[in-house]
Amino acid sequence: MQQSKKTVSIKDVAAYVGLSVGTVSMALNNSEKIAEKTKVIVKKAAEELGFKKNPFARSLSTQSSGMVGCIVPDLTNNFYGEMIAHLQRDLAEIGYGLVVGCSNESSKMENSLIEQFLDKGVDGIITVPVNELNPELSEIKKLLNRDYPIVFISSYYREIPKYTVMCDLKDGMYKLAKEMLKQGHRNIVIVTGNKELVPSGERVEGLLKALEEYNLNIDESNFIEADKVTFIGGYSAINEIYNEKKPDLVLAINDIMAMGIISSLKSQKVKIPKDVSVTGFDDIAIAAFQETPLTTVSQSLSEMSKRAVKLLIDRINGEQRDFGVDRVGAEVVLRKSTRII
Repeated sequence: MQQSKKTVSIKDVAAYVGLSVGTVSMALNNSEKIAEKTKVIVKKAAEELGFKKNPFARSLSTQSSGMVGCIVPDLTNNFYGEMIAHLQRDLAEIGYGLVVGCSNESSKMENSLIEQFLDKGVDGIITVPVNELNPELSEIKKLLNRDYPIVFISSYYREIPKYTVMCDLKDGMYKLAKEMLKQGHRNIVIVTGNKELVPSGERVEGLLKALEEYNLNIDESNFIEADKVTFIGGYSAINEIYNEKKPDLVLAINDIMAMGIISSLKSQKVKIPKDVSVTGFDDIAIAAFQETPLTTVSQSLSEMSKRAVKLLIDRINGEQRDFGVDRVGAEVVLRKSTRII
């Protein structure tokens, strides 16, 4: 009886040419990141070995689904929609698909989604940590103990400061606050989420650093913690505080909250920026196209996505077992929601 011929896997091709699986995958998918000379070598090797670029065959021969799971906390925030678009593009360039789940800022839901993704056989997971004070991290810790490929993007859990790609939130808020102080603002209110969590805590640290350089302090009551870091959260948080504090500047920790704040203030006949300047953070696409274009801080989602995908693929290939927090630079974007005093 004739033995069936062994199916050639992408790992076989990688071993044959002495390159990583990720590089070979990108070469076979004509990624612009791979040199033409390398593509020729890889494709020639694949032809000689009889490698068939077939998703089903790939799954059988490498125990790989060719899929990555992604968990975001809030699909109503454009920031995460734009993040998904970048991740999907960067993964597609190297032959991977993306399946997305929404945790709704619940670690219980995050755990459930992780289990679902594992049942589907995804090759790795990219997740945005939830804004929960005492998150249930049992599933994530199990994955880390197994050295399963999981990567955090845009933030990290304080218990697990590793395998993370994010914006330098502290430096971004520091640059923004320093620019606003230079423009003359002194009566400042900042609307945050829970300051004990990374996304709000690091931004607050940036503001405090800028104030210290100007030998200024702001009252503790000027730090406003919203119930949720959403449009409604921003709208509700500023509704009564403005008339009490009469600030000349309101800093929000993200653009969606800033838009809620502006909507709330305009409903009270407050003029932006004549009566008060308002800033956001993220520079989502719609920030520039509001009735009053929003001054904000640009997180380079493009760069964050590229680095997160590279880190994940390295982990899938067993090439990255020790990685901390990689911070991407942030830049201030000045628009018409702020003024010089």
